[in-house]
Amino acid sequence: MRVWTRFWRQMASRPERHAWGLACDEAEWTLVGLSLNRSTEVQVNALERIFAGHSTASEEDFSSGLQQAGTGVASSGRRLNVALKSDEMVAGVLELPADLPPDEWASEVQLEVSQLLGLAPDEVSFDFQPDPVSAGLLSRVHWVGCDQGRIRALKDSVRAAGWQLHSVEPAWHAAHRAACHLRGGLNSLLTQPSQDWQFDLTNPAHDSPVSMSVPGRFGPDLALSQAMQSAAGTRLVAAGLALKAWR
Repeated sequence: MRVWTRFWRQMASRPERHAWGLACDEAEWTLVGLSLNRSTEVQVNALERIFAGHSTASEEDFSSGLQQAGTGVASSGRRLNVALKSDEMVAGVLELPADLPPDEWASEVQLEVSQLLGLAPDEVSFDFQPDPVSAGLLSRVHWVGCDQGRIRALKDSVRAAGWQLHSVEPAWHAAHRAACHLRGGLNSLLTQPSQDWQFDLTNPAHDSPVSMSVPGRFGPDLALSQAMQSAAGTRLVAAGLALKAWR
């Protein structure tokens, strides 16, 4: 009995071997699969392009395309990290009294998101993080939010294709994560095909602060913003989403 207990504990502690990210541009979705080769090295093992759209027919095409892309992938490994398009999200910075308890920040952010989207507070999804340099009488909180209905619709489409929606985050975050770990840096976008990208998990740059800006609202790194607008931008975002499995 103790042998089996130790075995399952070891299995549970093993890192993910494969991970998937799904990102969207104006015309299509890009699905990127990454594989962990060694304890700190990750490379691309799959790259698929799926038609995108907003009509009922397009949603059906999307689910069908995603289902086909999952052929050969074990059902236990069909977990997707997804980034929404910039026009589906709102983002900003909220300044709160420094003496306001952090456990009350969520309600303040939720109210801000609901007002900007014109929705009831319980109809929005949101996330936030404190600014590490906040000081004095105010605390700065970076936030991002979207219509909860969009998340539900995406979750339903992904489930219909036989996948599981694991997480949703701003494309900027995912691109920043990928750029930090991409071997050769952003120059690799120009010098290497996406299928040859490799990522080094030992790069400590992933700990650096990142703005919750969304594409179209240029963040602090102009080079990364330009990379996101390039032909390889969506693939960079999708790879960053998949890398979330190891960070």
